[in-house]
Amino acid sequence: MGTLGTNPEPWTWLTHVIERAVPGRASLYQETDIGWSRDGSMFVADGYGNSRVAKFDKDGNFVKAWGERGGQPGNFNTPHGLVVDTNDVVYVADRGNSRIQTFDTEGNRKAVWNMPTAPWSLCLTNGPNPVMFVGSVGRVYKMDLTGKILGVFGRTGRMPGTLDSIHQLACPDEKTLYLANLYASRLDKWVAQ
Repeated sequence: MGTLGTNPEPWTWLTHVIERAVPGRASLYQETDIGWSRDGSMFVADGYGNSRVAKFDKDGNFVKAWGERGGQPGNFNTPHGLVVDTNDVVYVADRGNSRIQTFDTEGNRKAVWNMPTAPWSLCLTNGPNPVMFVGSVGRVYKMDLTGKILGVFGRTGRMPGTLDSIHQLACPDEKTLYLANLYASRLDKWVAQ
């Protein structure tokens, strides 16, 4: 158990999404997701305020950060979801730029996958041939790990059977998804037939 970042975190409604309002590089500013590499390093999508990825070692010590607010490759506009695969590739849902960017664990950019809509959340299935599910507004995309879209489902709404903003998702396998609908305040389980 431990705590990442330094106190006090500067989150208030008065400073919401004001760039560089953080007192130091080890401070987080409205972080949105976390993933772990094989060596236990932690990667934080430091999304709303900093628009970067922060790396901490397995003991919680700040190592480095990469990216800043912008649309150029390697920069972000609200990095919202983050996962790390078994080959230590870091996938970042760059929500405001409607793309997913991939990096090695040192922050070197590997690829940019442009999406038809803003990706909010990511999950990877387990097993020898993992796939990625990408939550968005009213849609969930199934992708391979080269960035190819394999399928899509969903329609926008807040009633059961529809999807709103998928703020987080879990995919224990390719046929089962748990979706957190932000505005409907609802958790759905979807099972493929």
